[in-house]
Amino acid sequence: MTDYKGNRCPVCEKTFKENDDIVVCPDCGTPYHRECWKKVGACLHEAEHAAGFEWTPDNVISGGPEDLVCPNCGTHNPLGAKFCNHCGVSLPDHPDNVQHRERQAPAGNGPVYANPNYDANANAASRRSNEPGPHLEGFSAGADGNIYRKELGPEDPIDGIKARDWSTYVGPSSMYYLMQFFRMQETRRRVCVSFSAFFFGPAYFFFRKMWKQGAFFALLEILLAVPSLLYVMAVSGAEWMVGLPLSWIPTAANVCYVLNWLQMVIRSLYAVYWYKVESKRRIESIYAQCPEGQDRSDALALCGGTSVMAVVIYFIVYIVAALFASRLLGPNLNAVLSMFSL
Repeated sequence: MTDYKGNRCPVCEKTFKENDDIVVCPDCGTPYHRECWKKVGACLHEAEHAAGFEWTPDNVISGGPEDLVCPNCGTHNPLGAKFCNHCGVSLPDHPDNVQHRERQAPAGNGPVYANPNYDANANAASRRSNEPGPHLEGFSAGADGNIYRKELGPEDPIDGIKARDWSTYVGPSSMYYLMQFFRMQETRRRVCVSFSAFFFGPAYFFFRKMWKQGAFFALLEILLAVPSLLYVMAVSGAEWMVGLPLSWIPTAANVCYVLNWLQMVIRSLYAVYWYKVESKRRIESIYAQCPEGQDRSDALALCGGTSVMAVVIYFIVYIVAALFASRLLGPNLNAVLSMFSL
């Protein structure tokens, strides 16, 4: 009888224990907890059965005292190892491991790039083979300042949400955003330069269905443009401005010009983080309403993704507003053209 101990149930992601009640898919051999199987009602790899998909174990479990389980990826390492042979993360210093390491001190260990036992491809192939969805591999700094290899599979969480659900929600360019979300989780840093947010501003947020952020920055751009518009109207000789105090307008226009550049820089640095926060909020709402399965995937794809129509509507409103503002100009348009030609 196959020993599934140490492998993970693809539904609840919990490791199988010795006395667990396990059900195996008759087509591909994927093991499930019986309750998890009843919950989903079908194999999660059903769509891949026609292509000949066969389940393979996550890790080879020896069950002996020489096993040292990595807290990051679950790989079993030989006693005495300081770093995981699969992902390079520091292994826990329990007493048996410390004593063994002291006996084997001359061999030594180091960070992932100096670890002689490190094999970057040791288990990656087996993990990728039985997990459909996005896969990311990268390197990040650990608490000790060393660089470690990190691998992210479709079932692995980013801020408590599975990578495959992030990918379904994000839609286009999902690999880029998953990479940035994963980096933010690992480094606890929120800054990520987005040239799309810098140059396109509200259009970027509307494209990513970030309605509140899009409306906020659209309104902010309008408010910061008001002094400059008033200055142009005053130069054009608009009749409705005759008799109004105008001495403050040039100074206000210069201040708003600087503030506009500042808000462009800020939104370019934090747009991806805001997108992550907003996406997480919506995904968690869908989690609460839809059980795991096709209905949840459909809801994620519908709620997320991008909206070209929202961008088109934004530019139409922008053009209409510009045409309305042009009707407030005075008759002396040559003076306005001369001002811009300087």
